[in-house]
Amino acid sequence: MKTPESIQTLLGSVVAEREPGRLLLIGATDADVSRITACAPDECNVVRLSADDSSASALANDVRFDLAVVIHTLETLSPEAGKRLLGRLRNVLAQSVVASVRARSDDADDHTTWCISDFIAMGFRQYRTSAQLAAGWSVYRYDIHDYKTTPDWLSSRYWANPERWDKERW
Repeated sequence: MKTPESIQTLLGSVVAEREPGRLLLIGATDADVSRITACAPDECNVVRLSADDSSASALANDVRFDLAVVIHTLETLSPEAGKRLLGRLRNVLAQSVVASVRARSDDADDHTTWCISDFIAMGFRQYRTSAQLAAGWSVYRYDIHDYKTTPDWLSSRYWANPERWDKERW
């Protein structure tokens, strides 16, 4: 399976933006690797796994990556195995995860492919430009640093605040 050049460029720009010290590439072809790692810093340590190795315990839990890029892998795994892989990457192995998949609509009958609701349920966000770059492809990201925005009501302005004790009656 060949990754469209526009998706490779988007993934390369993500790597260039994040400037990872440790980069994990899962399921990437030789063309993907050369295009993506060209955007990585010179001192970046790149670990490459095939799609088959990703479902096994090929990585120790004490290894932590700055960025993990998943390409051509989720389509080859069962939905349960794919969710386990993304969950392990998200929770244990990487600060940021970027997954590129062939897209499908939410009302499709094929339960082996992924849709946006599958990723949203796991805390991922869609790169809006990915659908415009290549028809039938989507790119999703998870970053622990912006996973959840703090709501306005969850601030000291609305809670017990010693600076306001004598100013308002509760």
